[in-house]
Amino acid sequence: MASTKIPLKLLDPDGGWVNAPVHVSELDGLPVLLHFWTMDCEDCAGQFEAVNQWVVDFGPRGLKVIGVDVTHSETELRDTNKVEGFAREHGLRHPIAMDDGSMARVYGVDKHPAFLLFGTDGLLKNRIGGKDAVRRVRALLKNLPEGERELSGQISDAEEAQLPASP
Repeated sequence: MASTKIPLKLLDPDGGWVNAPVHVSELDGLPVLLHFWTMDCEDCAGQFEAVNQWVVDFGPRGLKVIGVDVTHSETELRDTNKVEGFAREHGLRHPIAMDDGSMARVYGVDKHPAFLLFGTDGLLKNRIGGKDAVRRVRALLKNLPEGERELSGQISDAEEAQLPASP
């Protein structure tokens, strides 16, 4: 997907945050990875190890990883304990927005897992979904040079065929 004019505008999630809140102003000039998932999605849970590794590997290069746990009932949105426990169980230490579905709707996410990559200009650069998304996202993140903070590039079908399998 080519860069589009979809800006990164985090909504204040109805359910609040787990691990730490994030404000849009903190993201100025940084590449951002939004990871949309649900607690009952097996494919999502299978990607958490890779996402945790990206925080370690690419955080020092400026990448900000933000999880978005989607589709909570009104009762769940008032109680972060369940998501906090789930995050602990899976080693998720990056910020996680508890979404009632409104953030997913704003960004057009209707399937999980889904990754949205935003460049330093705050615009959406890539949207990648499905259980094989980790492999494709990793290839894009590897294009994030040391000391630079821009995420760019596309993966051609030929390049994608050459990528190693997911971890």
